[in-house]
Amino acid sequence: MTSTTSSNNNNGGDLSPLQSALLPWSAFNLTDRRPHLDNTAQSLVEAKETSLKARKQLGDLTKNLKRAVKVAETEKSEESVKSLAVSCKGTIKRYQEEIDSLTRRCKTAEGSFVQLYHSLHECADPSVLISEALLLIEGRDGQIHNLLSAMEGLNDELENAREEKERLESDLEESARELKEALKG
Repeated sequence: MTSTTSSNNNNGGDLSPLQSALLPWSAFNLTDRRPHLDNTAQSLVEAKETSLKARKQLGDLTKNLKRAVKVAETEKSEESVKSLAVSCKGTIKRYQEEIDSLTRRCKTAEGSFVQLYHSLHECADPSVLISEALLLIEGRDGQIHNLLSAMEGLNDELENAREEKERLESDLEESARELKEALKG
């Protein structure tokens, strides 16, 4: 029995790597984190879409600003300069709002990544654990096959021993009957 146990440890039968990996993965608790990760992913997608719309609006504002600059250059009137100033202020304000929005989006994405990274950093690579588990299962399958083969062999020996016992009992009864007859006669 001792040699079988030591061969289990040598043939991938040791469960300690799997057991040691269970604690950090349990602590990570992917099932409970999924809703938060889903919400974060959804908000990032929405922020991306909002950003695309804002960039398109900024493109339109920039075109309008260029037109206002051309008008101010050609007309050189006080009204065209005032229109240019208003257009510049509005465009600059929208650019600043978009920069602020992109900064918030970037901070959210970076914060989510760092939080996920720190949580995952403590967990072992699941592919290694799955490989070890497969080796363990294959080793146990081989042991089971060997045990079943040995059990079949023992069953055959047991059946042969029973047949031999029955034959010997029959021979003993025959010899006992012959002995009784020889003593009588």
